[in-house]
Order: sequence, then structure tokens, then C-alpha cells
Amino acid sequence: MVNCAYDPRLKSQPYDAAYDVDLPLAASAAAAAAPYVMLSSRVVYGMTGRDGRLAEDMPLAPTSHYGRAKRETEARLRAIPGLALTILRLANIIDPLDAEGERVSFFGLALRGLRCEGRITFDMSPFVERDFLPAEILAERLVMVAADPRPGQFNMGSGVALPCGRIAEWLIEGYGGGTLLVSNCRDYDGFCLDMTAAARTWRFRPLGPAELRRHCVAAGRLLRQEG
Repeated sequence: MVNCAYDPRLKSQPYDAAYDVDLPLAASAAAAAAPYVMLSSRVVYGMTGRDGRLAEDMPLAPTSHYGRAKRETEARLRAIPGLALTILRLANIIDPLDAEGERVSFFGLALRGLRCEGRITFDMSPFVERDFLPAEILAERLVMVAADPRPGQFNMGSGVALPCGRIAEWLIEGYGGGTLLVSNCRDYDGFCLDMTAAARTWRFRPLGPAELRRHCVAAGRLLRQEG
């Protein structure tokens, strides 16, 4: 079982088990002796990376409600007797569908800003480097993990850190216009996921800047087409 659902209330307030959909689903999986795959997040690490690189053996030090909720869910699922648990800690996801709704994510804010205001606004330096993973590639990998689940926690990103300004540049390129506004040049929350364990376990193909650019340009082009 792979669960992609999440109650948004756990992003904006202290953890409450009543909103944690992973708990009953994982309990059902354990009762059926079925493996369970939880989608966690890199935010469980907080900002404690060695030179921005995050590895699964690092101590968890989340700094937000969302990060603390994900850490709590991970711990509660590990405590379920008999549960075969796989935890995937996701990087920033490149998802064109984030333009819809009000989901608070780097990519969603960038897309909605471009569409509504003709600009992408950063509150950190455009040179801050982060790890981005296209949603299409994530879906391919989830199929592979579901077909061969392994117990433990694994990072799930591209393993490549790119300047956030470059991501904005590619979105604007695909959209056919727009600007990047930087309101604060702080060096904030750069990270790159160490993908050694997951790549070795499931033989994921490597990603590079050229492929990430293609997905960003395509997302910008789709945004323009859909208005």
C-alpha cells in the first residue's frame, strides 16, 4: 500500500493524531500483513545538513509544524507491531498541477505568481541550491518501490542541487515571459538529498540538469496554454 494522502491541517498547526490518515491505513496494512509505503518529506531533517547534503542517518530536527508532524508520523508507524514499513523522504516536487488550488509549495507559489502577477517572487537568494524531482519521475519510482518494497527510510530526490533562480528561469522560459523578483537575498534552506541508498536498492536512473530543465520548461508552457 502506498499512501499519497495528507491532511493540510497538519501543515499549519501542532500535530494531532486525529488528522493523521497514515495511522489507520498503516494499521490496516499491518493487520493484512501487507507492506506500507509512507510519503514523508525532507523537512524532517530541518536545516542541519552537512554542506546542505541530507542523509538518512542524520538526526531529525524539523523546524515547522509540517516537519514535526511528518517526524511524529514516522515514529508512530514504526511502533505498529508487524508493519513492514518503507518511508520515502521527498525532495521539492516539480508538479505542473501545483498551479491549481492553494497548496503551499515552492513550485506552486512560483507557478501561481507567474500566472497571476507575471512574476515569481523569492524571499531568499536565487543562488540557494535545492533538490528538485519531477512528479512524473516520482510516479515511476513509486511503481518500482511498490513492486519491491524494502523496510527502512530512503531519500527520494534527484540527488542534484540546482540554484532556485535557474528553476525560475526555466519556468519563465516555458511560459514565454515574466520576471523574477527577489525580496530578500538571505542564504536560506539549501539542501541536496543523498540518494545512495535508494538508488542502490531500486536501481533508479540518475537525473541531471538537462532533464530537470525539460520538466520545468514543459510546466511553464502548460501554464501558458491553460491560461
